Amino acid sequence: MHTFLVVLHVLTAVIFVGPAMLLPLLGERALRERDGDRVHQAGRRCMLFNALTLIAALFGAVATVTSDRYSFGDAWLVIASTLYVIAVVNGAAVIPGVLARIGKELQDAHGALDSALDSELLEQHRGRLLALAGLNLVFYTLVIVLMAWRPGA
Repeated sequence: MHTFLVVLHVLTAVIFVGPAMLLPLLGERALRERDGDRVHQAGRRCMLFNALTLIAALFGAVATVTSDRYSFGDAWLVIASTLYVIAVVNGAAVIPGVLARIGKELQDAHGALDSALDSELLEQHRGRLLALAGLNLVFYTLVIVLMAWRPGA
């Protein structure tokens, strides 16, 4: 049973974590193209896939409970779980909020942000989005490394 749970954990992690890590970058691309609808859509998908990673976390928690080798007290698992929670909150709440705000501004302007002030605002949004997306990429990457490496286990 434990092996089956680990397989489900890894399978759901592969299916959901990859898109959760990369969808903010689609929002950035839509932002560069000044397409408010696609920015909104990227935000909704980002929220969805980050929320779906909770399925992988659930399988991982159940696999840990059924394991004779690992426990929730293992340092690598505590660190990975903490980084995962930060990544999920960032990816399911913060990044989609930023994308929704950007998408609304683009929709209100009908993609015609032409003045220097508007371009500067767009670059600020883009920088914020890239910073948050980069953090999420780093957090999820560290979680994956810790889960695969399991130092001290």
